[in-house]
Amino acid sequence: MSDEPIRNGGIGLTDAEWYRRFGEVAASIGTESFHRNLLSLFALSIESDSGWIIRYSRVAPPDVLYTTGVPSEIVDFYNRKCLRIDPFSLYWKRFGKPGILTLSEIGHTSPESILYAKIFRPAANISDELGMFFSTVGHCCFGLFLERERGEFSQEDVRRAELIFPALEGCHRSHLGHLFSNLRYTNGKQAEGLLNRPTLIRDRHDVEVFANETWKQAVLADVSIEPMLETLARADAIQTVHARDHVITSETFDRDFALAPGGRIFMLGPKVSAQDDLASYQAAADILTALTPRERDILTLTMKGQATGDIAQILKISKGTIKNCKIRIYRKVDVTSERDLIKKFSPFFPSA
Repeated sequence: MSDEPIRNGGIGLTDAEWYRRFGEVAASIGTESFHRNLLSLFALSIESDSGWIIRYSRVAPPDVLYTTGVPSEIVDFYNRKCLRIDPFSLYWKRFGKPGILTLSEIGHTSPESILYAKIFRPAANISDELGMFFSTVGHCCFGLFLERERGEFSQEDVRRAELIFPALEGCHRSHLGHLFSNLRYTNGKQAEGLLNRPTLIRDRHDVEVFANETWKQAVLADVSIEPMLETLARADAIQTVHARDHVITSETFDRDFALAPGGRIFMLGPKVSAQDDLASYQAAADILTALTPRERDILTLTMKGQATGDIAQILKISKGTIKNCKIRIYRKVDVTSERDLIKKFSPFFPSA
């Protein structure tokens, strides 16, 4: 650690205090509160207003496991509208690389990330996010996220996050080792945040090591799962097959995975028809990109239920300017009224 105190919200946190908090995190390894404590230490190290813990997978939608300082309606909006456009999720799917990343770095790298920046960020009232990624199993990861309502995370913030990352990652790895080493002898309750999807683990001899309750229930309900498992050949790459009601993904563990060296993990995900959703996201992102910054501001405020007079006061421009901008928006969006505009974009904005 540096000699400079770590600060959050203008309150100094000395190195001695940080190490004491780090000791509390280490002491919680193997408990249900571990990752919440890890997020708390992250937040104490870098100024922020709110935080999330999200489990990402390279083959399944994100899972929000915990939030602090985030309104429940924003979490619900994220779960309903943003699972497929989360740029951090897309980053993990593409690179699968642990480490530190900010939203300002990747906020305009794809149509989905543009849509996320223009829709989710204003809805959640945030200006930037700082993510810390920890690998788990099955090409999954835990993402700890800090959010700011004003201003971007600086290079100094990123440097500080990179400085503490090895210590936090070491605790995370110890936590995983504890959980998986005890899966044979417990009902897996402590691993629910890690294995919160229907999950089966087999050793290298294809003997079952662990199956959580949701896996057992799914197998009883969908008789096609077990036969389809046998079609998955042992391989290093991620494999995917479709059962009647589920998508089954499989991956081989490394030889140094303590619970089942050289074994395999199987996870179930819901069958979804994502092409239409992705096409609509692409179209919405294209429209948002075509709008000017002023037009995007007016669209966002309109979707929040603000009347023309209110928008004029907020943006400090005349009602006539607002009306002219709305006409241009209608043309670009291919609608003829505010009612049609709201109807067209309602899937991408939270309710007013």
